[in-house]
Amino acid sequence: MRVADGDPFAGDVLVRARRFASEESGFAVLDGEVGGERVVLVGPLVHLEEGERATVTGVWVRDPRYGAQVKVREAHPAAPAGDEALATYLRRVRHIGARRAAGLLATHGDQVLSAIDADPREAFLRAGLSPARASEAARSWDALRATRSLHLLLAPRGLAHLANRIHKHYGDRAYRIVREQPYELTAVFGVGFATADAIAHTVGIPPESPARARAALLHVLSEAERDGSTCLPVGALCARAGELLGLESPGLELLRELEARGDVELDEDDEATWVYRTETALLERELAERVEALLSRGASEKLAAPDEPPSGVLPDGGELAPEQWAGVRGAFVHRFSLLTGGPGTGKTASIRMIGRVALDQGAHVLLAAPTGRAALRMTEATGLDATTVHSALGWIPGQGPTHDEDAPLRCDLLIVDETSMANLELLVTLLRAVGPGTHVVLVGDADQLAPVGAGKPFAELVASGLVPTARLAHIFRQAAGSMIVQGAHAIRAGRAPSFAREEEMRQDLFLIEREDPVAAREQIVSLVSERLPGHYGVDPLTEIQVFAPVYRGELGIDAINGALREALNPGGAPVGNGRLRIGDKLMLVGRNLHDLGVMNGTLLRLEEELGDGGDEDDGDGGLLVSADGRALVEIPAGEVRGLQLAYACSVHRGQGIELPIAIVVAHPSAGGRFLRREMLYTAITRARTATVVVGTREMVARAARTADTGRRHSRLAVRLAQA
Repeated sequence: MRVADGDPFAGDVLVRARRFASEESGFAVLDGEVGGERVVLVGPLVHLEEGERATVTGVWVRDPRYGAQVKVREAHPAAPAGDEALATYLRRVRHIGARRAAGLLATHGDQVLSAIDADPREAFLRAGLSPARASEAARSWDALRATRSLHLLLAPRGLAHLANRIHKHYGDRAYRIVREQPYELTAVFGVGFATADAIAHTVGIPPESPARARAALLHVLSEAERDGSTCLPVGALCARAGELLGLESPGLELLRELEARGDVELDEDDEATWVYRTETALLERELAERVEALLSRGASEKLAAPDEPPSGVLPDGGELAPEQWAGVRGAFVHRFSLLTGGPGTGKTASIRMIGRVALDQGAHVLLAAPTGRAALRMTEATGLDATTVHSALGWIPGQGPTHDEDAPLRCDLLIVDETSMANLELLVTLLRAVGPGTHVVLVGDADQLAPVGAGKPFAELVASGLVPTARLAHIFRQAAGSMIVQGAHAIRAGRAPSFAREEEMRQDLFLIEREDPVAAREQIVSLVSERLPGHYGVDPLTEIQVFAPVYRGELGIDAINGALREALNPGGAPVGNGRLRIGDKLMLVGRNLHDLGVMNGTLLRLEEELGDGGDEDDGDGGLLVSADGRALVEIPAGEVRGLQLAYACSVHRGQGIELPIAIVVAHPSAGGRFLRREMLYTAITRARTATVVVGTREMVARAARTADTGRRHSRLAVRLAQA
């Protein structure tokens, strides 16, 4: 059979053998037969058994190791026909051997499957099983039919890869849930409103269904949380839900119904009626209560405010700004305090001094940061050991943190750096583990982009004016000579940064103007692969990062990733279906693998393929990656789908990254309306050595003067005032 890559395939296939099948991912490799010729099938095929016939569609691909294969898009099993096929199927049921299978066939004939479906336990009782064994056989039948029926239901919509995930979540109720309550699927990771809505449409649920409206409201709230809000006013929520539904906007009555079901919480004030997902409302209220409880306690007897700075902490000739010293003393005077400032204002020196004073007093100090890279920077900059928040909390896979109210952290002083990256859930989880005698100091830049997830708690606590806060504004002499630092502070003030080098200034901020987006992309490829490595002596993969505002278009993240991979990793051996290659620069998106120390946004490099590849799209095994250029980590097969190319990434994904070189896309064709002040500010400060902006001067100026703060909703300050 002579075929070429990409040729379509459609035919009736007889399954001869199963080479591999993963019940976890749904991926399988099968030997089949079409018209007497052998064919290898790969894809979401775990529902097919040996000896079964199926109608298969897909495309031919040529694997460098295994030759020509059909990458299956859909596989619809033909119902078993004939006594032999039906008997083979029945023998897969527990306690049904050849004799009882023959008896069932004799009783029900060709309708045996539907007869058992009507009442499995009764059918097996009549076949001669005892009541106990009939019940076990009925459960076996339900399990056998559930996954198979799910595949038959989901495959025509391109969703066969979700069948095992849904079955694992709901058990043998899965098929009934999908048929009768498809909007419940939004509780399953990877199933959004659009997917559930498509399934609901095909199973005949009307567009006016209250279940559909409820799902739309909850979806809008979840999407708002992804954008940094914790709640939405009723009017905005209902209007967005109405647009999603294509119908008249839902009203307050439906929201009251959702509140009664425990799905949402409504909170009224003089300004509006606010709607939260219940879990988020509880977290926001808990954070306010925990902060208030810390503020209400007196200072620990183990810590005393210093009268003067300790010697040997600042470098020779080093300065100490008054607000810096106020922040240092505040860490000892108050049980809970904040320290915020832009680049070059002395946050790291303040951490080092607070830690030194506490250690000189014999206190136990714990330093932590949200990511491994940030913790490493904290260690290098302060000379004190730092760890990730999740390591400090003793996170156990599938269970959560070991440190909480009942087993608090054993430290007298907790200092958390880069707290602007911590969302509501992470900060609450951390404060739950703070012991009755511990002082807490949160350090960060309140002007940075909001963290991934609900809330922007650090910035909101700073803005509330209700928490002791040291605001660092003085730019120290060494940092003042950096164009990056000066440019960042200009952006904070709503002004465009200067790209003209002044006397005694270190030229580490550049603008390369390109009107044509394709020319701009080619310029980025040249910068990453040749010019910057040649000039600065840096590794293009591990020491340069490209940031862009959007994924689509000639200057979108997807196009830049494709171009950079061809320049930096053209010969990487393909993994699975070739979506990933050995040597690729990757990032995990949408998930935090706390037990592995791999967070949403962690930079990875693909080192090795384990087993035969990745997930249901990429193979069947896991992948071995290096995380942040250091430890080797095994990514399980079920998580490989969340790995994406990261030669370029969004600023949201990369806000925890700090590397020698940053390239920032600021071009009208690259989502100009999305590039705003906080995003630009965060992006240009990701670099230690140089930042290169590629785009147009006008786009940079427009982003600098366009603030993004008004698009997020939170009531943390209100709750803190109430507490």
